[in-house]
Amino acid sequence: MGVRHLETFICQDVPKGCYRINIENEIRRYYSTCRSHNPPGPTLVIDLMSLYRPIGNTDVPGSMCGGRYTLIYQRLDRFFGKLRDLGANLVFYYDGPVQEDKFSTWQDRQKNKYAIGIKILDAVDKGINLETLMNRFQRDFPGNTMYPVKEAAKKHGQIITAIANECDKELVQYANSVNALAIISNDTDFLIYKGFWQYWSCKDMNFETLTTKAYNRVALIKHLGLGFKHMPLLATLGGNDVIHYDEVKQFHGTLGRPGSKFHDLARFVEQFRIPVSEHDLKKVVAWVFGENAVDDQLLQRVRNSLDLYDLDKRNPTPTSQSDQTLNVLLTMLNTFMYQIWIGHPVNVTSLITDLRAHKIGWQYPQLAVRLVKRQAGLVLYHRQMLTGSSHLRVVMKMSHEEDFALHEHQAEFPEHIRIPPLLDLLSKQPDIWASLFETKLALYCWIASDTLDFRQLTPIPSILHPTILTLYFLVENAVLHIFEADLLLQIACEVAFERCDLERVQYPRHRFNPRAFRIAFLYPKVYSHMAKTITLVGLDGEDYRDCHQFDGVLFHNRYEEWAQQKGDLEDIRQWRIYAHLGGESS
Repeated sequence: MGVRHLETFICQDVPKGCYRINIENEIRRYYSTCRSHNPPGPTLVIDLMSLYRPIGNTDVPGSMCGGRYTLIYQRLDRFFGKLRDLGANLVFYYDGPVQEDKFSTWQDRQKNKYAIGIKILDAVDKGINLETLMNRFQRDFPGNTMYPVKEAAKKHGQIITAIANECDKELVQYANSVNALAIISNDTDFLIYKGFWQYWSCKDMNFETLTTKAYNRVALIKHLGLGFKHMPLLATLGGNDVIHYDEVKQFHGTLGRPGSKFHDLARFVEQFRIPVSEHDLKKVVAWVFGENAVDDQLLQRVRNSLDLYDLDKRNPTPTSQSDQTLNVLLTMLNTFMYQIWIGHPVNVTSLITDLRAHKIGWQYPQLAVRLVKRQAGLVLYHRQMLTGSSHLRVVMKMSHEEDFALHEHQAEFPEHIRIPPLLDLLSKQPDIWASLFETKLALYCWIASDTLDFRQLTPIPSILHPTILTLYFLVENAVLHIFEADLLLQIACEVAFERCDLERVQYPRHRFNPRAFRIAFLYPKVYSHMAKTITLVGLDGEDYRDCHQFDGVLFHNRYEEWAQQKGDLEDIRQWRIYAHLGGESS
């Protein structure tokens, strides 16, 4: 992410461009240089999205088994706790809706992720164990964005969702405004921005020892012979998330010898006065892309790329004096309801999903759309009489052959449940919450099925509700066999009630069962939809923790035993409300 090849350049070509640090030492150094007697703690601003892959890499075999959500939460909890114990104030920035000028980059990444997933699934189908899978695919294995990173962050600091501006830019503007000690991320765009903060690598983070790599932006700029003011144009012409590398690659070849790209770009960039005038901008675009390529769309994309790094420009957050619901939705950590409310497309992705016909998981797009249409119905129920207000737009891949594309759907509304006003449904005011509790449960069940009575949920511990609804939904739609649902429920009980020492569980050594491998990634994805619904109906009280009650290693270790009907149902018998869907009595 960010400027292509810039990380390699600063690490290999720039003297003292990167070096190892210990965060504890950096924080202690901060305190030692403060002049006041009782200084405020240093602020660390963390790019939340950048954490998913590095924290997953702390347990690569677990991630390849489908994920070990509780263990990942515990590791992040310890990491953030150590930083706070040192006196640091933690502020997390999270990406809101995909910015329009970055959509093609997002789409390319999703296509690549799906293609890698198919290669992995083909290898599993041919017979492969965990060790071989790691040897072949460790570098390319997709990061798991369902890990409870946001949940751990919520416990230890403030989370800010970037809505109106690109996340990196808002993050830097905030860091500058509070004189942050450091930004932690994994995006070379942060080498371009001006500020007095340090830039620490998330990718190289040791979450236990608090050591990582730091990048020296000043050394980079001095080595190039430029000033910070030149860097936005250099980043744009180097290839970033707005102007793709493939678009400027040919231009790089005209500048000089191979291996001197950034030096050559620096000499090119310093020819122009900064800020770049409109006349010079057209001149640059013609030079880089060719006279015939210059049009209004390309010029605007180049402007957008330059604006990405312009800290003086900021789009206002779209609050409204007349729409209190909009203002409330803007404060929520998950932007799904806000996007539905304003008609912004919702992106539906997958981790490793096989959409080829008759492979388990091929129904996922249709199932996901069904859930999203009903979730949208909760948001739009009181607006459905307004023209066009019951439409929603979803960006997703609907089949193996199709690409990611925009699809329009009608929201689906419940026929026998009246939805209260959205602000009442979301209210945490005790009297309102209590009066609507049964309605909330009924709506929660309706999202999953028309045949599920909310009274079936009331005897079941609330921590298991997302599990139960996910299993009911998948069994009713003939995705899971009953024994698979039973195994998943058994694992959820052991994880939720801490009946198993997850640290001591051995990783599977046998070849993966192809069906089990697909379920281990499909099930958590559908679970995420059900967990999101808890927030939509306002059931996310103070004791609610958004963390999958699932462990992929346990699932693979026990799959064959439960497939042979050797599993013990004693602990889960009273909660098998899906059993009748498979012809059994619960």
